[in-house]
Amino acid sequence: MARRIAYILLVLFFAVGCESSPTMVIRGTAPTECNGLNVYLVPQPFPKAEQVDSTVIRNGRFEFKVDASQVRMSDITISRKSKVPFQRLLVVVEPGELEVEIGEVSHSRGTPLNDELSEWKRVMSEAGNRADELRAEITLQSDEAVIDSLKAEMQRGYQVAGQRTIEIIERNLNPLGGFLYMINERTFDSELRQYLVDLGIEEWKPKREK
Repeated sequence: MARRIAYILLVLFFAVGCESSPTMVIRGTAPTECNGLNVYLVPQPFPKAEQVDSTVIRNGRFEFKVDASQVRMSDITISRKSKVPFQRLLVVVEPGELEVEIGEVSHSRGTPLNDELSEWKRVMSEAGNRADELRAEITLQSDEAVIDSLKAEMQRGYQVAGQRTIEIIERNLNPLGGFLYMINERTFDSELRQYLVDLGIEEWKPKREK
């Protein structure tokens, strides 16, 4: 009986010891002109050289498999040797599989927090693009009433984007929400900042290690 109990304990020990940590697999595509170049996964917002991961682009594809036991923000970027334009891609490292496309406009999809991040980037991009269109239209106008109307539309667009940012932060008291809070904090008035602080967002705001 004692030998059987010892055997069971030994099996449980190895089962626990061999249990794998949560991982994230990032499968990406990149311009074929970048074949042979390194692509980097860079921690944000305070990167350290020893924490940067890298792999090589082959046949327009690359893959990372990284530890995701700690959810965190990172950038995906290609070597500066790239001769084609590309957009760095902000992603959330979390358990699961993520599909990414690196190009002039980069995208990701496949995990909950990254889908939230993609939605935020879409909203901000649409607001920025529309603002550029309105600015161009304003330069062609001489009627002050029309100019004021266009400026008002631009302001409403920014307000909508700002409200969507707040909503995403509210429902993401996690590293994603903390990161978005950090980069937008200066645009928030004191009442809104206090509201988000009361929700607990400061716990998730990135802090530089001493």
